[in-house]
Amino acid sequence: MQSQFRHDLLTMNSTEYKKYHESLMMNNHGSPVFHTFLCIFFTVQCSLYCSIVNRYSGVLQYVYEYIIIVLPMIAALTIISEYIYILNIAVFTILLYEFIYQYKKLDLLKKFKQYNRFKTGRIHTISAVRGLTYLITVFCILAVDFEIFPRYLAKTEKYGYSLMDTGVGLFVFMSGLVHKDVAKNNVMAIIKGNTKFISILVCLGVARFISVKQLDYQEHVTEYGVHWNFFFTLAVCKLLSSVLLFYSNSPFYLSIIVIVLHETALYVGLQDWVFGDTPRINVLDANREGITSSLGYVSLYLFSAHIKVILVDKTIHRYKVQAKLILNCLILWIMTYIVNFYRPTSRTLANTGYCLYIEAIIVTIIALLYFHEVLFQNFDVPVILSTVNDNGLLYFLIANLITGAINLNIRTMLVSTPMTLIILNNYMVVTTAFTAYLKKIGVKI
Repeated sequence: MQSQFRHDLLTMNSTEYKKYHESLMMNNHGSPVFHTFLCIFFTVQCSLYCSIVNRYSGVLQYVYEYIIIVLPMIAALTIISEYIYILNIAVFTILLYEFIYQYKKLDLLKKFKQYNRFKTGRIHTISAVRGLTYLITVFCILAVDFEIFPRYLAKTEKYGYSLMDTGVGLFVFMSGLVHKDVAKNNVMAIIKGNTKFISILVCLGVARFISVKQLDYQEHVTEYGVHWNFFFTLAVCKLLSSVLLFYSNSPFYLSIIVIVLHETALYVGLQDWVFGDTPRINVLDANREGITSSLGYVSLYLFSAHIKVILVDKTIHRYKVQAKLILNCLILWIMTYIVNFYRPTSRTLANTGYCLYIEAIIVTIIALLYFHEVLFQNFDVPVILSTVNDNGLLYFLIANLITGAINLNIRTMLVSTPMTLIILNNYMVVTTAFTAYLKKIGVKI
């Protein structure tokens, strides 16, 4: 029976294979929220180990980090994904040992009583968390097309938690973390910079739409809609958020107002329209998922800007920054648990449950990274994460182009496990090495 099914797959024409590929992305309900968090947290812990235990320099450091960060990530999200709990415990034990071993010379109280100022003038936590987001997301956009990637890690259909659902939200959150405050910078320079960034996103969105249609590339219409894609969501989110923050310097309250308005609209009928059977006969109906979710992502962006305000506040002591981050973590996890009972989490809608869940995950990670940054004065962002962070959008674009090329030339769902691992490793080596080369020659876009 199995051999016959395999034979049928191998003899499919291109149209049949496309439908088969798309069918595997449907009706996914994800995995438990804690499991989803651990899928990300494992790579976070591996990165923390590299940041506090530097061993080499130059190319050797890159190879060292690839072995410690990237290779374990590939394995943890594919062939040994069922052991994610054990993997996290193992790495946590190693980190705990490092902490205990160095505790006497860390002088914890003294460091946290200092003002929130660092020698380099910037907070490495933001660079590290952005690099991690890009790294995990780029891996997943190709890995999901292979059979070896567990389906419960792929994007959910309507409700639930999953690794790839998380990646979408984290991407938006990262944009908010580097939002420039108009009160402290040249207004025209910021407007010019935002216009350039939004224009690039719109162009990428149009290019992706045209290429997907022209190449007959597999797509999941109920993800964003017929014409919409994630680049358009990022552009709209950046535009609306920038306008709101231009007129108000209270991102936290703006975030609450926007998510309340969004959730109210969903409750009174918008949700039924999105998940209904309305024919996609006009642009609005055709792209109802992407258009509707945009307001939720705006709220997420605004909350991220609020977290940035906490992180860069140089007028308070470090222990107060840490306390605020921990307090936010506790409140967000409690709210995530409560809200999900009444309004199930949905990435498609980017509803309150989804936004709280993304915020809970990322603020927890930021709180941990900040703790390490204060504690270990030699805290260095791993080279791979640093180079990826410096050219994040270009890194993401190159990864999308390579992913498209691989899918057009290989029936990925039929590739064996050993060959899949070879392809994924080559893909990660090429994409990360590309950003390292850009940094070496001084290119930053």
